[in-house]
Amino acid sequence: MTLSDFRRLARREEIGARIISDGCRDYVVEIRRGQAAGVLTDRKGRRKRFASLSEAKRAVKRAQTIHFAIRVAADEACAGQSASDSGFATLQLSAANAA
Repeated sequence: MTLSDFRRLARREEIGARIISDGCRDYVVEIRRGQAAGVLTDRKGRRKRFASLSEAKRAVKRAQTIHFAIRVAADEACAGQSASDSGFATLQLSAANAA
């Protein structure tokens, strides 16, 4: 799904976004529509990469919910659970019903 596809669909449907960082250099965005999920792509079908969290958040501002996920070391992510449960820490950045 390209950014223009996302914007067109966000006007008609409830869509969520998850901004993902591996902690190194850039951000990609996963779009969720119901049970389906996919990564934003450019016109050539390659993953759309954003240079900053602000840029990625602006791009998906029409999403009903926006979460930020960053890859963390297993010992930081597990918090007493199995280390294989999660390699990401997640923070909700916005929601449609937030003031």
